[in-house]
Amino acid sequence: MIKIEINQADKQRIFSALDRIKSVADVQVQDTMQMKCAVDYYQLVMKNIQSRNRPGLAYSKRYRNWKYEYSWSGYPAPWRLRGDLVKSLGAYRFGDGYIGGVQPGAMDTGGKSWFGKGKEGPKGPSKSIEMYGRVEEHRRPVFKPAKEEYAKDGWIKRGNELLKRIGAEWR
Repeated sequence: MIKIEINQADKQRIFSALDRIKSVADVQVQDTMQMKCAVDYYQLVMKNIQSRNRPGLAYSKRYRNWKYEYSWSGYPAPWRLRGDLVKSLGAYRFGDGYIGGVQPGAMDTGGKSWFGKGKEGPKGPSKSIEMYGRVEEHRRPVFKPAKEEYAKDGWIKRGNELLKRIGAEWR
């Protein structure tokens, strides 16, 4: 049989430290860390979008020609993802946690010429920003590479930050 004796002062310090650790874990893990990770991820997506300055695979030759002729700033600027997508990025509360990326339910501003000739053609209605992801993410990935990059570096950095915070409470 093992017998352990702890004096009352040590016992009180241990229980106080455990209470502080529980408090940090409850607040940091459940809310703050999720929010920080969501913010980190959307900022990484934004940085990757803004730094992309060359065309990848063209949507189609017809679409590339249309963009070159009718886009507001000419080729290759249309290949930079701007406007509605970038404006919809952020960190948002979702259920009991947070998500980083496109706000759920975000819509574009509408009025795009889906079938016409730039400003002169018929304008389309607003579309879900999510639609762009479903249609184009496999051709021009933005979110998946950012997710892989964040999982490799950013998430681990935030985890280590939390472990240091918890360690600081164990005095």
